[in-house]
Amino acid sequence: MHAWWIAAILLVLAAALIVTRLWISPWHELERLLATIAHGGQPRTFLLTGGGRVQRVGVAFEQLLTRQQQLDRQVSRDAAQMRAVFAALTDGLLVVDSGRHITFCNPAFENLYGHRSVSPGTPLLDIVRDVDVLEPIGDALEAAEPRAVEVSAPDKRKYLQLTAIPIVNNGQPATGVVALFQDISRLKQADEIRRDFVANVSHELRTPLSIFRGNLETLLETHDLDQAEVRHIYRVMKRHSDRLNLLVDDLLSLARLEAKEASLDLSWVKLPEFLNRVTRDWAKRFLQKKLQVELRLAPELPSIRADEMRLEEIVHNLLDNAVKYSREGGRVVIGVGTRDSELVLSVADEGVGIPAEDLPRIFERFYRADRARSRELGGTGLGLSIVKHIAQLHGGRVEAESVIGQGTTISVILPAEGPSVTQS
Repeated sequence: MHAWWIAAILLVLAAALIVTRLWISPWHELERLLATIAHGGQPRTFLLTGGGRVQRVGVAFEQLLTRQQQLDRQVSRDAAQMRAVFAALTDGLLVVDSGRHITFCNPAFENLYGHRSVSPGTPLLDIVRDVDVLEPIGDALEAAEPRAVEVSAPDKRKYLQLTAIPIVNNGQPATGVVALFQDISRLKQADEIRRDFVANVSHELRTPLSIFRGNLETLLETHDLDQAEVRHIYRVMKRHSDRLNLLVDDLLSLARLEAKEASLDLSWVKLPEFLNRVTRDWAKRFLQKKLQVELRLAPELPSIRADEMRLEEIVHNLLDNAVKYSREGGRVVIGVGTRDSELVLSVADEGVGIPAEDLPRIFERFYRADRARSRELGGTGLGLSIVKHIAQLHGGRVEAESVIGQGTTISVILPAEGPSVTQS
């Protein structure tokens, strides 16, 4: 009888051990495995004790976790790419939620509003205090419709196009707004230059045309003019006709230079011979104003690959300005030297000079430091702009130095080997 009790106890223990191994232990292991995964850990193994069904559950969890990790890596890569794209944007990008808290902004927006880093959840009002910016964002959020306005940057030096687009889903109220801040300063400047150009051309044409009309009316309506008055009228009309011709020629020249199909007929130009020939053409103008002309050429000056006719146009425009603004009996210095791999052609006069505030703008079309004097001397206001465009077409640039009452030096810096792309 005693042996039977022992056998029964052993049988119960064996059954309990089997149940534990097949049913209880696997579920405990599964709970620990799930807890490890839930905390972002990597289980040491997915092999569970127990029968085949439990082991298949472990394998399924391993596959799920592998797939989840692949998705996480893909999401991380996508997020990194998006951050790189947004960081590369030169336009400011801002995303706010329905409570007008910032959820995302790129470095361009942070730089625009003077903050190194803006944390998600920061109230928009803490960063942006400009009502002209806050209103369209608020309107886009409340009306669930896009808004676009022009605003000024915080430093008041730039113009921005603010486009606020609401985040909506199936006609529901907007859950946020995406705002893009585009710098349109150059567009505004180009538009202003275009308006100024049209206004200046109109003004330049109106003056001689009105003089033409007035003199023609005098000739037609007045029958008792003596020959001296008639000759005077003809001289005035010829002078303004010449001025109109000069203006039209300069406008056409500038238009050709600014055209995309503008080309250069390149050749090797020997500068000493070239400049001696050009200055001989100006001998009469120099003599009329009793100007001394000095050529300062660097020794062993190399030839330059350039469009000789365009180069001659540069020198003619620079000499024209130098003669106009020089005092009688003054001196004009034409200099050519080298600077690193560049060649510097300059024309200096001892004239009235240009105010410092006007100096940065003298290469703009129609810009004149002294408008009344320039018109009196017959200038169109396009000469230096033509010089700048020819220099740029050769891959070069222009510089200007001036001191009031002492004179002005205009320099054209060209690559000694000519333009980087040969044009014909």
